[in-house]
Amino acid sequence: MTGERQRPGFLFKSAFRYEGLLASALGRLKNHNEYGYINTLAEAFRNSVEFDSDLQTIVPPSTNAAFRKRGFNPAADIAKKAGFRLSTSLKRVKQNDSQQGLDYVNRQLNIQQLFELRGTGEFIIFDDVVTTGATIREMIRAVKSEGGRVVGVFALCSTDPKGANYE
Repeated sequence: MTGERQRPGFLFKSAFRYEGLLASALGRLKNHNEYGYINTLAEAFRNSVEFDSDLQTIVPPSTNAAFRKRGFNPAADIAKKAGFRLSTSLKRVKQNDSQQGLDYVNRQLNIQQLFELRGTGEFIIFDDVVTTGATIREMIRAVKSEGGRVVGVFALCSTDPKGANYE
């Protein structure tokens, strides 16, 4: 378990490092549609991190292409099975290229103004993997632009900062 981590602009709790068996399981889920890993990953998260299941939770909406390919949103399904109360108020307002393989600066540029929050309130943010934190920062921006408040950020796993393509 990795516990509390930091990226520029926010702190978050991550259950695991993105490596080894966990990275392999998440990769099989996301790239090979092996949906059976959802329950195992959700249970591992639930047993590792405490969170308030009464608060609304937002996850990054999948791109249209990713959803067509998989038929599900991995982050949303892991969060739901882990016991988070999902909100559908975060919307993707444009499609973007995959973040995979992009360096820090290009990840930031690729995801600017990508999400819009429809409604307001207090939210928990959950994502399956945090690398540079670009997606989380964009979600925080969307919440704050509507007068909302982020009360916690969680991830199933995260890379080490040195592995987050900062250069």
